[in-house]
Formats: sequence, C-alpha cells, structure tokens
Amino acid sequence: MLPLAPSAPRRRFAYLGHPTSGHASPVLLLVVAAVIALGAAVALVFSIKPAASPLEKASGAAPQATAPLAWQSVGAQGLELGQFQQPRGIVGLADGSFVVVDREARVQRFSAAGTPLSLWSMKDGRRGMTPKGVCALPNGNLLFCDTHYGRILELTLAGEWVKQWAGPGTGPGEFSHPLSCCVNKDLGRAYIVEYHSYNDRVQIFTLDGKFLKAFGAYGSGPAQFERPSGITLDKQGNVYVADACNHRVQKFDPDGNLLKIFGKMGVAEGELRYPYDIACGDEPIPGKAEKKQVLYVAEYNNMRISVFDLEGNFLRFIGQPGKGDEQFASPWSLTVDAKGRLLVSDTGNHRVQIFDFSATRVAATNEMEPQMNADKRR
Repeated sequence: MLPLAPSAPRRRFAYLGHPTSGHASPVLLLVVAAVIALGAAVALVFSIKPAASPLEKASGAAPQATAPLAWQSVGAQGLELGQFQQPRGIVGLADGSFVVVDREARVQRFSAAGTPLSLWSMKDGRRGMTPKGVCALPNGNLLFCDTHYGRILELTLAGEWVKQWAGPGTGPGEFSHPLSCCVNKDLGRAYIVEYHSYNDRVQIFTLDGKFLKAFGAYGSGPAQFERPSGITLDKQGNVYVADACNHRVQKFDPDGNLLKIFGKMGVAEGELRYPYDIACGDEPIPGKAEKKQVLYVAEYNNMRISVFDLEGNFLRFIGQPGKGDEQFASPWSLTVDAKGRLLVSDTGNHRVQIFDFSATRVAATNEMEPQMNADKRR
C-alpha cells in the first residue's frame, strides 16, 4: 500500500483589511477570488475519471481484485542473515519453514513466521553462476538445480554434500542449464526442467537420482519448450511447465503426454509475459467447506502473479509492478508452503512476500523499504 501524502502545514495569515474601517482591502478580495478559483479547479480534477491503464485497455476491464488475504514481507537488500541479493529459488518444507537461494549462492532457512534461522553458501557458487531452482526430497534433503554448472546436487539442510545426481551434457540424464525441479512422492519421481543449447526439455529421475526418461524438445509447437523455467504438480500427479519464452503453460500427465496448453504473450487476463515459475495450491471456495486447486504463475516481465484453475481458465491477478505492499519487481520463483500460503521470491525488491488467502491482513515483518534493483540480468 502506498503511504498517504503528509497533510499540508498549517499557516498563519496576516490581516489584510483596514481594522478601523471594517472593509476588506483589494488585496484581500484578490486572495478570496484566488481561493474560489482554486476550489473550482480541485472539484474539476476529482470529477475527471483517470485514464485507463494498459492492462485495462487491453482487456476492456479493470484487473480483478484478489481475495481478502494476510500479507507479510520478509527480508531486504543486503548480505547479512535475513537479507537477500536477488532471491531466486524458494521451497517450503514439511515443518512450515522455508528455504531461499539468492543470486550470491547464499542459502537461507526461515521459520514459518519469517524469522531467519540459518545461512550458508554454495561452495562452487559465484555471482551470476548460481543455483536457481530448489525442491525438497522426502528424506529431508534439498535438491538444487545448479544451473550454470549443469549439475543436480543433493545437499542436507545444513549444506552438507550428499551426492551429485547428474552433470553437464546434452545426453539422457545430463543437463545444460537445469532451472527448476519438483517431486512426486507417490510415484517416487523428480521432474527437472532445463534449457540452453537447444536442449529444452523435462527429465524424470527416481528419488535416489537414477534417470528414467525425458520428454519435450526445443521449439514453439505442442510439447516443445523455449526456456522452460518452472515446474509443478497437481494432486493427481499432472505436470505443469512454465514455458517462459513461449509465454504459456503446458500441462502433461505424469508420463509426459501433453494434455493442454494455455496462455499467450500479452498483458490482458489470461495472457503472460515470461512466466518464470508455477506452483499449485488450494484455496477456499466461498460458502463451501472444501477447497479448489489453483495454479499460481509468476510473470517476470508483467511483474505480477496470474491465477488459473487446473484447466487453464484465468481467475485473477495478484499484485502489480512496484516496490510497495503486494507489488513486485521481476518475481522469479514461487512456492506453496505446508500451511497453504503462497511464497514469492520478489527478486528485484530483494525480499520474499507471503500471501495467505484464508486469513486477515497482518503487519510486515520487516519495516525497511526494499530498494529496487535495476539489474535484471538473467
């Protein structure tokens, strides 16, 4: 929310009439006339309807408002515990805590309330060459997409090395630039998306790191990808891929058979610009006890979150460009935590925003106003 403008200071005015005559001077009459004219101008301004935003012009209607929610912001720009340099990958853990990796290859764990718990650095990381995706394994370890090294790494929550699942290459079970991962516990599978060297695809591994199969290829046709950047699963095991440079989402069954494509480049409802990540969560149905599954899509260039149902029907937007409450600057990743809250890596604002669509508003956990970072290099 934008801060209210401060009220105008009170002023004292000298008496401009003639105290002995009881008549106003010409100067006073001029002041009164000016005040009347100013009042008429103000009334005219408030009667004019604001110009439509680009989104309103494109869609013919104002963006749909989000549901009532609780909101909080975690972190600010910096290198200390609890601070970020462009947060990227994010994952919620079973105990309600969450883990964030930023551009400096620093991995931080936070409590469910947003309190920083620990910080460690990827040993091979350096600026611009960092892991971008992370997911949680059933054994309690973390799986990292070590993007610019072409590796998939399994590490403990404390950063201790467990093993390397895969290394660089373009063959089966090898990676060019892995970007995001997710886990199907029931099937015992990990799904990992990658791009670069015209090797854009999804690879499936067992949960102990053995390659099973791959699907997809580089391109703009059905079941093809151009920088697939995010991946998630619904409760039925269907796979959703944020196909970033094709500005769309593709839905597959657990074995990689294409089911549906939705989205196209644009700013209107249901349109996307560089969807960088996707997550599946549950939201209450008004007036009913049950909940519905929805998809949250982080749009890097539109700087907002688009919400869809599982069939690709647009539901609403969350946020808009900016650095205030519930505003975004190039959101990179998102996840749904154990409490059902939506956690967003608000990358350009160096913070994580947490949305709870089943509660009332709460205060931010960090009073520092985040700084916009103009560096949007990917």
